[in-house]
Amino acid sequence: MIVLKAVLASKDREYISAWLDFVQGSPFGATMRFTAFSQWESFQEYVHEHETQELPDLVIAEPEFLNPWLESMGGGADVPWLLLSEGHEDVEEDKRLMKYQPLPTLLDAVLNASRQPRRKKVHRRGQQTFSIGVVSASGGSGKTAVALHMAKQLGLAGYAVLYLNLETLDSVLPFLEKGLNRSVQRMPDAETGLSRLLYDLKASKKGSGKQEQQILTKGTDGYVLRHEGLKADVFWPLSNRKELLQMSCEDTTGLIQYLSIAGQYDVLILDGDSGWDGRSEGILEAADALVWLVEDDLAAMHRWGQWMLHAERTKPDLHQSVLDRACFVVNKYRDSVVNALPRPDLQLNAVLPYIPSWKQLSQEEVMLSSPIFQREIKRLCAMLIENGEEDLKQTGRIQNGDGWAI
Repeated sequence: MIVLKAVLASKDREYISAWLDFVQGSPFGATMRFTAFSQWESFQEYVHEHETQELPDLVIAEPEFLNPWLESMGGGADVPWLLLSEGHEDVEEDKRLMKYQPLPTLLDAVLNASRQPRRKKVHRRGQQTFSIGVVSASGGSGKTAVALHMAKQLGLAGYAVLYLNLETLDSVLPFLEKGLNRSVQRMPDAETGLSRLLYDLKASKKGSGKQEQQILTKGTDGYVLRHEGLKADVFWPLSNRKELLQMSCEDTTGLIQYLSIAGQYDVLILDGDSGWDGRSEGILEAADALVWLVEDDLAAMHRWGQWMLHAERTKPDLHQSVLDRACFVVNKYRDSVVNALPRPDLQLNAVLPYIPSWKQLSQEEVMLSSPIFQREIKRLCAMLIENGEEDLKQTGRIQNGDGWAI
């Protein structure tokens, strides 16, 4: 498990003491290490010493510490930072950490802002990248929200994650665009990464075995972007819908197989349309596990049953395979499931809570920062990835009770 290193700088020693005491007795202590300073000279000496050594993953500091440090770095610090604020400073909202709020909320914001070292997958004989398809028989079931949260929680747990969106009309760009535009790793031709990879895969099949080996050696380098807010690699969504509409089931399974064989990721999160198009069918066929989302309403239950009935009649092998690999999850759950399941051979495996505030979203970061939803997504990920269960449990951000305040 990756342990993140953060620096905390505040003139208030009691504040520092309360912060560190809480971390020591909480699950955060297993995932983060804090070095704290109450005097500028000590802080300055520490950051100067570490300029040529291993840099911290985050600096959290009051203006009296942060501003001189940023000036000494020429405004271009390589270390992520947060301003520990009382609300008076002129700073971008995503760089402001309000000083007085519940400690679990503070620490959750700190974790999300930290630089996450991406662990390269080490291949062993018989070991494969694990792919998870987030699917549904109904549009609007929350597939993208669930897929993004899964990618983030697995990334926070130390897994190397790639998020792949294959929706015809993607709903993901508003939640990725700001982070991608701010990324220092953004390539000039970022918008064409997925398009170029699809073309190169087709060309390699028509060419020689040497061409195929060359693209396999390249992996995803040059095609994907790192999204720090999501803690995962992503493709910039395709702008040419025709390319997506022309993707066959074979194209999709070939793409997923390539991303798995490349060996750069522990987990692929696959997000597609609700329907019978080639991309959705390719995800259903190729994913190692499926998170099948259901809403607790009459129409959604009916569509779930109709999909299963159609698959059973026309593709019995796929139908049985889906039942074997799927975790059926009620999304937008409110206290109880009131509608009957459409078939006796179906059962629910988990629930994800309804978050009313998401209906009035004005900032994309809000959707990725719901503590209640993160907790349940973490449990869902632990169900799917057995070997990572302990790591995922230790990334927990929810404490028993909300009374922790400074």
